[in-house]
Amino acid sequence: MSPTSWFTRPPRLAPSERFSTADTEANEIALGLLQITTLPSGPWNDPTAPGLGPDDQALLAEQWGIHSRDDWLDMIDHLCTVRRRRQAWMLRLAVRNDLDTALGRVPTAEEWLARIVAEGGDDREARPFVAGVEHIEHEVRRRVGKDVVTADVYVRTFDGYALGQAVALATWGVALGYSDMTEARRIIHRVNVDARPSFVSWVDFGLSYIAGRIMHWSDGILVEESFESLGDVWTDFAAAVMPRRGGPWGALPWHATVDQRSRDRIG
Repeated sequence: MSPTSWFTRPPRLAPSERFSTADTEANEIALGLLQITTLPSGPWNDPTAPGLGPDDQALLAEQWGIHSRDDWLDMIDHLCTVRRRRQAWMLRLAVRNDLDTALGRVPTAEEWLARIVAEGGDDREARPFVAGVEHIEHEVRRRVGKDVVTADVYVRTFDGYALGQAVALATWGVALGYSDMTEARRIIHRVNVDARPSFVSWVDFGLSYIAGRIMHWSDGILVEESFESLGDVWTDFAAAVMPRRGGPWGALPWHATVDQRSRDRIG
């Protein structure tokens, strides 16, 4: 089943008037925007997921296997630690990241592939992986805009998908009665403290989210239709980075406003 087939997509990124779109709490919950709007569970800045009716809540709990508060907390922890990672995928992306540092530029596909093989990787397995990741990047640039997703922005990690889901899941816990808004805000903050150092911008994070989503649901086996069916959140990504369309990512800074309080204070 498609991850969005059981809900209707929202027409635009309309925020709730009950909550700010410009303060630290807005900045933190915006990390979950793509998942919140994809479901959808309500306005992106509302930590209570008011768009989930009784039937939606029951289906959500079944799909995610969160039938209790403990299930819910365990799933958030899973998303923040395991992060839907695959060791082979992480190693191949790490090779590219290291090459970028060494060369001072994004390596070409052939340079990336050659280094994977030089470090003991299997060419037959690595080649479709490299091609698939670059295809995702190409499609996002083509659709969102090369002036937004610039040539120096590339998929360095797939973690954006799990981290965005963790923020959304915190809000779903309020709707499901497993939590209150104060605790949800605290969890969202903790996810942000962990996530922010791994990315350099909203665009970097958004590209990671889309790539991670496609890789997870395709099981890493990318075909021509993979982007069309699983990368469709590019429309919300494009809207999110454009202030004139009400996109918070285009108005909220990636750095600075997120209060890096100690985890001891929020644990």
